[in-house]
Amino acid sequence: MEQQKNKEILNQILHDVEDFAKMKNIDYPPIYLLGGSGCIVAGYLDRATTDIDLLDMSYNASMGRLLRIMEKYDLLDLYLTTIPDDFKSRATKIENFENIYVLSVEDIILSKIGRYSQTDIEDISLLIELADKKRLPSLIELVIKRENISSRVKHVFIENVKYFRERFYV
Repeated sequence: MEQQKNKEILNQILHDVEDFAKMKNIDYPPIYLLGGSGCIVAGYLDRATTDIDLLDMSYNASMGRLLRIMEKYDLLDLYLTTIPDDFKSRATKIENFENIYVLSVEDIILSKIGRYSQTDIEDISLLIELADKKRLPSLIELVIKRENISSRVKHVFIENVKYFRERFYV
């Protein structure tokens, strides 16, 4: 029940963003959600959070007005996020929204491997059931081959991949 309420709250916030953009004639670029909020909106997971995690797509100043509507949000820098460069090709447009997308289950798993906290491991345990496990090894390689990522972040990702493969047989 609580999780359904969180999904409703997140959807309302995102609708408020779109409504404000229409009202003020703000033409905004795609918004890519990930993390717990992305999982809730896409229906991947039931979870208790209303914080919105989105990728920083080098938005212009007018986007700031839309982000303020979200109140609790985290802009995640691609340089520090362990997903392949071609994530857009796998992202899913959220139904009833014009320009809001959620990363694929596989890309969200990769982003969670980057940090690999206890909460991330718990989320991965659920997400792995929805994921295309055969696709994960090639996506992991794409992250490792990225040159536009922090070397420290990449190093931690590579270490965490070892634990991930052991635990989830990928």
